[in-house]
Amino acid sequence: MKQLETFYWVERLGSFSAVAERMHATQSTISMRIQELEQSLGVKLFDRSHRFARLTPKGKELLPYVRQVVEITGEIQQRIPPRDSLSGVIKVGVVEIVASAWLPKFIREVQERYPKVSLELEIALSYDLIEKLRNGSLDVIFSAGKPPVGNYVCEPLGAMRLEWMASPSLGIPDQVISARDLREWPFVTLNRNSIHHARIAAWMKQNDLRPRRIIECNSMTVAATLVLAGVGVTLLPPATYRRELDEGVLRILRTPASMPPV
Repeated sequence: MKQLETFYWVERLGSFSAVAERMHATQSTISMRIQELEQSLGVKLFDRSHRFARLTPKGKELLPYVRQVVEITGEIQQRIPPRDSLSGVIKVGVVEIVASAWLPKFIREVQERYPKVSLELEIALSYDLIEKLRNGSLDVIFSAGKPPVGNYVCEPLGAMRLEWMASPSLGIPDQVISARDLREWPFVTLNRNSIHHARIAAWMKQNDLRPRRIIECNSMTVAATLVLAGVGVTLLPPATYRRELDEGVLRILRTPASMPPV
């Protein structure tokens, strides 16, 4: 299995040194595994006369079988061992809209299923989480908006509704109110790397709106706190602020068209 796995990664990464770094082995060990595999099969699998390792015709013939073996082995390793044998640290990036909704339930479920697995959490904007996923600082992210472009496994987890909200203290009329009417009050947004800011900016452009004042921050919790204090209006998820809505300290503004869910 080690020989086949090594063959798989040499073909993918193109060099013995890169595979050695990935598999935490010396370059000579990687080279020896390939030589042993070639000897056991009685054929040459790589043409070593080039700068990067290239498959020979027999190597190309072997490749689809090796891919199947590596995929099946990975599935066995995930499904067969008992759950309590899984251990280690998983670095998880989470957008605030998820952190304030179902993240606690997710953490409890992970703790119950995999007691030896530890989670390291980082709460940030989607843009920052995607960058950290790309550079390897995070293992998995729960982000909002479109999935990142690249070689990632992406699973849709549902959608969350956003509504314009404000404090009753602002005195905004309890009737259908146009975008132009809303420009009388400050807009609170997350910073320019956020889905939140992009949604509000697109809405303003669509309605040809130039607000008199915009207040930017980097936290939805802070944005909600400012709105609760009567500083301005913003988009918030009703599912997260149900208690504040029920208590009447926040209210949903009635606009001609609703925002598309995130």
